[in-house]
Amino acid sequence: MFVKKFEADTIDEALKAVKAELGPDAIILKTITNKGLKGAFKKKRIEITAAVSERNIEKKAKVDKVLNEDQKRDFYSRGANSVKEAIDDYAQTPGQTAAGYGGMGLNRVVNQITRGTANIAGAAKNTSQVLKQGLDDFLGDDDDMDMDDDARDHIPAPRPARQAPAPKPAPQPRQTAAPREREMEAPVQQAAPAPAISREAREMMNELRQELRTQQHKIEILEQKLHEMGPAAIAAAHGDARGVHQLRTSLKALEVDESVVLDLLRKAAYELSKDDLENPDVVFEFALREMTQSVNVALPMFSTVDGSEPVITVLLSEAAAGQSSMSTKIAVLKKDVEVIQYSTDGGHQGGADFAAQVFGLKVHRAQNQAEIIQLCRKATEAGKSALIDLRLANKQHDETKKFIESLRRSFHHVEVLITISAIHAELYNRKILSRYKDLADGLIISHVDLCLNFGALYNVHRAHSKVPLKFFGTGPVVPDDVESATAERIMAGLFQLH
Repeated sequence: MFVKKFEADTIDEALKAVKAELGPDAIILKTITNKGLKGAFKKKRIEITAAVSERNIEKKAKVDKVLNEDQKRDFYSRGANSVKEAIDDYAQTPGQTAAGYGGMGLNRVVNQITRGTANIAGAAKNTSQVLKQGLDDFLGDDDDMDMDDDARDHIPAPRPARQAPAPKPAPQPRQTAAPREREMEAPVQQAAPAPAISREAREMMNELRQELRTQQHKIEILEQKLHEMGPAAIAAAHGDARGVHQLRTSLKALEVDESVVLDLLRKAAYELSKDDLENPDVVFEFALREMTQSVNVALPMFSTVDGSEPVITVLLSEAAAGQSSMSTKIAVLKKDVEVIQYSTDGGHQGGADFAAQVFGLKVHRAQNQAEIIQLCRKATEAGKSALIDLRLANKQHDETKKFIESLRRSFHHVEVLITISAIHAELYNRKILSRYKDLADGLIISHVDLCLNFGALYNVHRAHSKVPLKFFGTGPVVPDDVESATAERIMAGLFQLH
């Protein structure tokens, strides 16, 4: 049983793809409608899982082998019953040439050569000359040269009607018959000279078959040698050194942005010798060092100022990014700190209440931005720092900017940290950073322990490298699952280093 998934924008397109690839005997196993990420970032797609027996797929493959692309498109646009009957008929009588697919599937090289050629011997001779032009020509037109023995056996013999007619003393009444009747009579009228032509044609066709087998054998040897040479041969084909090619391939597989890959390769070509570029270990060590140096990390403000001076730390996000958990973890790391939560959509939940009770944190829920500033002022007057868990709707960017500017005018030490999640899409995280990068002093990445694509994280940070990384969230446990951001953590996740 052969099983395959098909995706398309509509159910009709998906069913057409199933019919074209698996044939009319395919069985639909499952149909799924993928609505995308909340209908915003991904187009609706139809996914169909279909299956077909190996016997039926083999019958279809025989038909596909003798059809060109235009013929396939026209044929599979017919009704399913018509397609099925035609495939079954062709599988049962593979030797037919006048009906079914025998006539449709004539090899195109032979068709092109036989135009203007008087007989099969001339066609075979011309085809032999084409094959003798070399392996390069053969490889360059493999679509035309893809003939099996059955197709070659069924190259149509020249019709006697196209040969120069022998002079006749007088027109006969039978000559006014229908063209089909003249074709039926032609073999009888031209039977005499047939043996000599058939013998010559058969000799030429045998020679043609032998040359085809020789060329196919050469191709197999060439493919085997390329396989034995491995990455070195592929790299040479692309004009890259072996180490450079492996680095390029690996970074693409890790979904690292193409601009980053090009920068690394340019630096490697400038700083490394030719021998070093051939060594994958040296090239990867160079890339790891360069990528590590490009990651910008910094300490939080409350750990760099005098402990007696209160610090206002603002954690900013637009959606569920694990920010409330991160604010609790960071608050536990500090001394004499009060947590202020504010959300424009009422998104804060009471999940952090238990941790706040255990660690003795004082948590306020503000109703508006003016109340936030008032609570911050009370905390600083009491010699305490404040940590603001601020979750805003994206439509309030201008109000957020004014609020942050008010905080910075009112208090001496204010730090704004954007919070993004490692399990969010790269496009979404880029959008958040682009929107708030002018307000931010640093970046927090939560759910790093659940990240499956560190290449996307690296791309996001590289695109906004002026915003330093401050903290990583590595799990749900308060306060253990928080750590200072390091470049080594991203590189370890990217290259699966342990």
